Amino acid sequence: MNFSSIFKSISNFQFPYTIEETAITETALWQCFDGTRKADSLPVTVFKAKRSPENESLILNAVHKSKILKIPGLCTVLETFDSDPQSTFIVTERVVPFPWDNLGSLSQNKFGVELGISQLLATLGFLKNFVLGTLSKDSVFINIKGEWVLFGLELCSSKEGLSAFEFASRARSYYNIIGSQLPCEDPNTIDSMGLGLLIKSLMAPSCLPKDWIVNVNMISDGKITIENFRKRLENTETWRSNPLINFYQELRELHIKDPQGKLVVMSNLENLYLESREIFRNLTPGMIENFIIPELCEIIKLLMTQSISSAASPIGMNFNASHKLVPFLAIVLDLTSETNTFPVGFNDLITQSFKLPDRQVRFLLLIYLPKLIGPLSKSEISSRIYLHFIQGLTDSDATLRLQTLKTIPCIVSCLTERQLNNELLRFLAKTQVDSDVEIRTWTVIIISKISTILSTSVGNRSNILATAFTKSLKDPQVKPRLAALYGLEKSIELFDVNTIANKILTVIAPGLLDKSPIVRGRAKILFEEYLEKLEKEAQLIQTNDSTADSEDVKDIDFENYGCDEEDMNKEDNLLAAQFLNNLRLNSPSATTPRNITESEIDSAQDGSGWDDLSDTDGFITNGTTESFDEPTNPVTTANTPKLFGKPIKINKSWNDELNDDGWIQDESGPSKVPQKHTRPQNSTLAKSIAPSSRLSIKKKKTTILAPRNIASNSTVTTKSSLSNKTARSKPISSIRGSVTKKGNVDGWDDDGDSDSWDTNW
Repeated sequence: MNFSSIFKSISNFQFPYTIEETAITETALWQCFDGTRKADSLPVTVFKAKRSPENESLILNAVHKSKILKIPGLCTVLETFDSDPQSTFIVTERVVPFPWDNLGSLSQNKFGVELGISQLLATLGFLKNFVLGTLSKDSVFINIKGEWVLFGLELCSSKEGLSAFEFASRARSYYNIIGSQLPCEDPNTIDSMGLGLLIKSLMAPSCLPKDWIVNVNMISDGKITIENFRKRLENTETWRSNPLINFYQELRELHIKDPQGKLVVMSNLENLYLESREIFRNLTPGMIENFIIPELCEIIKLLMTQSISSAASPIGMNFNASHKLVPFLAIVLDLTSETNTFPVGFNDLITQSFKLPDRQVRFLLLIYLPKLIGPLSKSEISSRIYLHFIQGLTDSDATLRLQTLKTIPCIVSCLTERQLNNELLRFLAKTQVDSDVEIRTWTVIIISKISTILSTSVGNRSNILATAFTKSLKDPQVKPRLAALYGLEKSIELFDVNTIANKILTVIAPGLLDKSPIVRGRAKILFEEYLEKLEKEAQLIQTNDSTADSEDVKDIDFENYGCDEEDMNKEDNLLAAQFLNNLRLNSPSATTPRNITESEIDSAQDGSGWDDLSDTDGFITNGTTESFDEPTNPVTTANTPKLFGKPIKINKSWNDELNDDGWIQDESGPSKVPQKHTRPQNSTLAKSIAPSSRLSIKKKKTTILAPRNIASNSTVTTKSSLSNKTARSKPISSIRGSVTKKGNVDGWDDDGDSDSWDTNW
């Protein structure tokens, strides 16, 4: 219905409520709409009157009585609008018509129906000085807390000064409009008879308590008043044995009780719930969700505050309430999960409960967590719950660790990528080596369940799964090994063929040799499944490479491969020839020994030769004297054959210009005496030598191969009298290119050579 046209007719009028277009119920006098107050979004119900000349007096009476009667049990009126005949409204708290269509479900809990009747009796008790006159099935509504309330004050009148004739006239007019039968015209009995008929509508004769039958029949006939009827029912066993009636009275007064009184009321609720949970099944809609649960949450928050802060409070001083937190929380979690309704502030209650160190509290939260995911957002789970939740995997209690492990799949979809692929996997790696067999088994199962959402970057998922399943297949117990095979079976679609060939088959293969026949059997089946996947992939591989060698597709007899004797001899001869040729190219050329005549030998006694070579301080290079007392790289040993000397050509070196006198020191130049010699030695180079491009070094027995200076890279060549072959120079360790020396004239024997060369070469 479009209300904008109605409100436009009122000058400068702004209706403070938003009304839905479709009515939830409709009678001959009223249309009932759900609405919302614009100021604070409070849910309300708007009754719009169908005013007409025939019913105007009835509607105006209802509006007037709604303003002045503030009685518990009547629909709480928030505001009325009756200035315009076209827009007469009564705004009340959010109510719904009694669910007569669902009466069969409500009747399953007889305590709930009896509680509703007691609520109506209490309301009529407050109206004992008034005649209601409209009590019927259409006048019963249910408010947001599940309480039975009454609406419809069209015939409501005070008993003082009431004219029976006038009331009867109005009653006949009312019942004619609504199309119902008038139960009685007497204002003193009309409400009693209406109540009796209403009770019979609520409770079938077979369901009516035996100790109520007489009283219900009497009030239906108008023989007793409502007040007497109530007193009689209160004295019946049915009334006294109904636990909900007394509990409801305490619950209504809870807001005026102190903390200790509230704790007593909730303790009674705990006893009722633990003794018989069926009492709280099939109650009037709204009583559990909006009445019992919110009050329980308030008392739990009070107890949690005391537990966290350990501050003094009236509860703490007068009553040890810490042990009440667990049962209260258990009742709340059970009721909310059953009704799937969560009051305002419920999320904060859950997140705060996860911070408590009590193991019983955490265990309760883990049990009900899968059912609590709905009202919790992803950000609340990842930022406020996960940090406390994951600590359960490291708890010293095995039961708590196991329950935490089982609950992981319900929260992984709410975790961040870092929490899932980093932190959670580290905890699972620890539980996989837990001392408890069930925990190790469940760890593999959980990894299998969350494997599809693990990160696949850089082969991360394949490596993780392969490592986890390999570790579990080495478990000493059978259950974890079977769980690993189960995980491999469920994860077969997550592995590519390369991973299967390189990793997964090697993971399954040890199971084929397992001690348990069950493990061996399942491992064999699983191995065949993975192998079949590889074979299917192999069939799809294209082998159309035109560059492939034709020999690749030939079958080779490796038993006789390369065993032809003639071919082998040819190949061996070729290899031997190549080997010797390499040796020839890489080996240095040796000098050729020859016999020399005495005429070619300079006199060793004239003091102008190499007589005192063993006593020589060294030779002069660039004006400096190098010591020869510690040769670094001797090239001969005692077994080296004696070679005759030959003329050598001294090429100009890169450092010749550094010495003005060339290689040969002047005769008058001083000779440096080595410090290690015990007696002074005369240099064999003391005699001046005429400059010449060739220097003949003639020895009696051997010729020493001149080493090459590494630093200067100069080459010393020796000309042989027998051949023109070039002798290869050999490097020495000295940077400045020292020349090795021989012994004195008396030392040209093997001993002299041994003392001078056989050292470190």
